[in-house]
Amino acid sequence: MDKATSAIIRSGLYAIAREMKSAMMKTAGSPIIHSGGDASAAIFDASMQLVAQGNDIPTMMGSAVISTKASVEAIGAENLRPGDVIISNDVYLGGGNHQPDVQLTRPVFVDGRIVAYTMTRGHWVDIGGTAPGSFTPVTWDLHAEGLRLPPVLLYRDDKPVKDLFRLIVTNTRDEGNRVLDINAQYAGTYVGDQRIAEMAKKFGADTLAEAMREALDYSETLMRAQIERIPDGVYEGEDFVEPVQAPGWPTDLIPIRVEITVSGDRMTFDYTGTGAQVRGGINCPFSVTCNSTWFTVKAITDPSVPINQGCYRPIEIICPEGTLLNCTYPASVVSGVTETSPRVIDMLLTTLAQAVPDRVVAQSNDSAFSVIMSGADPDMARARALGRKHIQHIDPHGGGYGGRPMRDGVSAIRVLVGNAGTTSVEQIEHLTPLKVDSWSLVPDSGGAGRWRGGLTCERVYTVGFDEATLTVMAERGLVAPKGLFGGEAGHCFTARVETTGGDTVQVPSKGAYVVVNKGDRVTVRPAGSGGYGNPLAREPERVLSDVLDGYITAEAALASYGVVFDATGKSVDEAATRARRDEMAKAAA
Repeated sequence: MDKATSAIIRSGLYAIAREMKSAMMKTAGSPIIHSGGDASAAIFDASMQLVAQGNDIPTMMGSAVISTKASVEAIGAENLRPGDVIISNDVYLGGGNHQPDVQLTRPVFVDGRIVAYTMTRGHWVDIGGTAPGSFTPVTWDLHAEGLRLPPVLLYRDDKPVKDLFRLIVTNTRDEGNRVLDINAQYAGTYVGDQRIAEMAKKFGADTLAEAMREALDYSETLMRAQIERIPDGVYEGEDFVEPVQAPGWPTDLIPIRVEITVSGDRMTFDYTGTGAQVRGGINCPFSVTCNSTWFTVKAITDPSVPINQGCYRPIEIICPEGTLLNCTYPASVVSGVTETSPRVIDMLLTTLAQAVPDRVVAQSNDSAFSVIMSGADPDMARARALGRKHIQHIDPHGGGYGGRPMRDGVSAIRVLVGNAGTTSVEQIEHLTPLKVDSWSLVPDSGGAGRWRGGLTCERVYTVGFDEATLTVMAERGLVAPKGLFGGEAGHCFTARVETTGGDTVQVPSKGAYVVVNKGDRVTVRPAGSGGYGNPLAREPERVLSDVLDGYITAEAALASYGVVFDATGKSVDEAATRARRDEMAKAAA
């Protein structure tokens, strides 16, 4: 095949994946999908290898490498026909990442044979289970996390299997939006089907298959060349995951460990030594650990390498079963993909700092950080207009992203495996009985450094529900994100409820839901992030700009950066700053 045709088809497949995502977002019912974009779309070849994806949710895409193959093999490719769509979310039977992320998989037929598969995955704001919003880590086993969907056919001949469809949506707390979300995901797979069929007819099915093979080989070749730039060696690292915080539950930090071997154009990640799986929804299925590993390698190499399964061929992953990072049935997993996975990535980045210090970042907030409120809407007019009485609202939040080798960290962003947007204030107040009183960056929440850590943000709500459940899922509520190469730590997560009765209730980062009532004020702050490099190496004028912009306080400028201002507070006192920094350097020596 000539290079031009190969490149046209490869680029076309990525364009199709993006169009699939767009079709899904435009027709979904849940704000977290249609506005936040917590959904993904991808294309697989006839052998179920990932060949193209959109700029979507990294954790959904990595695990889809395993879940798509599991879904098709469970039904049997020989049993599929045009118009079939498989649904699945099960982490043990379907290779999923957690049950709120539901996948639809569709075979694409051309001239009677399968030439590709299209896949969409969306985060459902409720999938049943013990807590409204289906997102609490305080569960005894997987069954408490919601409806398990092993790979089964939801559509036959492009028509829903009605009994199964009804069974699924009836077991969620927001049936109307579930119907819309399923239809949206179906629409995404259908759009992909049509576009790929058009491409196959234009270029020929055999040419399409050859272009897919070349795309995989091309990415593999580029990735191997990137890995060869990493110094050979064995690099060891360890960290921990914070436990579920519930009365009477174990309180010990759970160790995670890795040994990374770089040899030529290959990398091996061995997680032996990681702690055993635990009670509560913080365990990772193997698909999530694979994704965390693949994501890290992609992040430290070259982001311009077209991402597909070829990127992962040079990477071997070893992880004993029954551990936190390769849990077995019936371990709970709901926050393994949203909180534990980023902790794994942070550990890998810190470990690889020994090899590629110029390609890593300081520790980040390490959380998808979700605030979930659920209750009956007291506004009857709104309930009638939207066709639903009971509200399931999930609000993703951004925290700090760690300081980097050549620039500051990013503020108020969902990091690493998360790529969904925060819900706008206007949409929250239009669709729910919540008022957003303030939304702001938190000064000093990013660790000091030659390159400052990104700041977290704070959002304050006033509750308009008569009563509702509040669930917060976060990380780094016990130990702050560390700096790198002399950078300081950032702030920990905090959340609290101020009741109308005058009490203040602290909300743990990984606890059970609490009940809030009308008039209560809820304040949430994800964790900040660590700084990169010695704070005393930061230019005094840059520190002054940070103070004037409200990123750090004058007190932090003096205490962490050794910068002294004149009486106006708008200029650096250079002589006093030199003396202060000399004093701090001698004290640290």
